[in-house]
Amino acid sequence: MGVTIVPNQLRTSAGVLLAGWAVLGGAVLGLSLLQRGTTPDPVGWQALGVVYRTIAVQALLPELGFTVASWLALAWLWRTAERSRLGLGLGLAGVAALWFPFVGERYFTVWESTGPGTYAATWALVAGGAAAAAWVSRLAFPALEPGFSAAPGSRDIVER
Repeated sequence: MGVTIVPNQLRTSAGVLLAGWAVLGGAVLGLSLLQRGTTPDPVGWQALGVVYRTIAVQALLPELGFTVASWLALAWLWRTAERSRLGLGLGLAGVAALWFPFVGERYFTVWESTGPGTYAATWALVAGGAAAAAWVSRLAFPALEPGFSAAPGSRDIVER
């Protein structure tokens, strides 16, 4: 079961993450359109596409991959965090937050922080987006519900 569920978890979470990224990008573009009153020219559309794809490939998807893989290993060892929605959400957020410095340094090569404020905002957006996508996908699809990756319980009368 676990071998086929893991790729499904990643695919589902990636779909949720990219859909959320498209909604956020669309909202930002919509606000810009309201302020300017015009749509971007063809070069502007191309540039936006490059920016969106680059952020998705260099930051969001690596962050999601590391978060889900780490969470699945952690949940196998620490069953109680995996069994509740709150534990799942907080655990995924914590794991994603821990991965951002590595992903930001090694994968997100087009980004450079200009100070603590921009670093914190980028950290929150990237790690928060990855954690939220993994959490939403786990809650939205029954095969991925909380507890699916936790180690099976012991059959012993007394826990060791």
